[in-house]
Amino acid sequence: EFAIAFDIDGVLVRGKQPIPSAGSALDILRIHSVPFILLTNGGGLTEFAHAKRVSTRVGVSIREDQFVQSHTPFRHFVDQYQGKYILALGGYGDQIREVAVAYGFDWDYVLTSSDLVKHFPSIHPFPEMTQQSHLLHGKLHDNFAHEPPISAILVFSSPRDWCLDLQLCLDLLLSEGGRLGTRSTKNGNTALDNAGYQQDGQPALYFCNPDLEWATSHSQPRLAQGAFRAALEGVWSGITQGHAQLQAWTCGKPTATTYEFAEAAIQLCHARLRSQAATALRTVYMVGDNPESDIQGALLANNAHGAHPEWRSVLVKSGVYTADSPPRFEPTVIKDDIWEAVRWVIQ
Repeated sequence: EFAIAFDIDGVLVRGKQPIPSAGSALDILRIHSVPFILLTNGGGLTEFAHAKRVSTRVGVSIREDQFVQSHTPFRHFVDQYQGKYILALGGYGDQIREVAVAYGFDWDYVLTSSDLVKHFPSIHPFPEMTQQSHLLHGKLHDNFAHEPPISAILVFSSPRDWCLDLQLCLDLLLSEGGRLGTRSTKNGNTALDNAGYQQDGQPALYFCNPDLEWATSHSQPRLAQGAFRAALEGVWSGITQGHAQLQAWTCGKPTATTYEFAEAAIQLCHARLRSQAATALRTVYMVGDNPESDIQGALLANNAHGAHPEWRSVLVKSGVYTADSPPRFEPTVIKDDIWEAVRWVIQ
């Protein structure tokens, strides 16, 4: 009657190293056919590749359909942007282009920031440290110049070249109809909604990870995609003199959208492992290290659909959260690590 959703960073691994007993905890669930999924705000790879990498690190086989990551909901936008240029941000090299194409976006219409640098070298104001990487991985698109509009900006994972990606986002969000090298005449018109900003066919902006920080092998948390968004919002506020909100769509924990995807994956796993079970899934335990994403997300999931199944939460002290202060969002219980969390759930 129950299943478990695990965060990855700070719960199963720190950086590239597995957290002790993570593999043993998952193995117990596998042996006893307890449904579980991995629910992460990480990304940058396909679900198949990411599941394979985590399987190798923790020593337990994890299926692709047990994996819900930050940009998994972006699959829903494939039909909407068929035959339209999108700008896919984040990752290194061609990682994000490959993820977008694997989801169904058209290879010829997926642009990266490296592509735009290759098309328009002067677009990057400070290229000295990153130019070689952009020239190596950038792709020239035969049909792309200044004229074709870019219809969407999808931030798949944490950008590597913040200076460039912030500049590109601003250029497009201030443009006329998503065309680089233009500025909308509606910008600053207080007679229009949002003072005229993002009211002239500019690309829609999508984020998939609200986390400001994440746990790595470093002793202190590192900046995540949410920090990039905060930086963009800060620059946006300065450019618009505080008159306009940055309009964007967001998924990832703790949003209800991501927990809906998680529930679908959990129900699929439950049906596969318990095909003869007469009882429905009643409880899902969210095991995570971040009160703002994992614990708040479980609380919001209950509020969103009346707790069917009910979400409970276990906050572990092996990642972002430490016991120095009370968590902002109160979990069902706090445990030291994944082993203690799984033992508590089963008992």
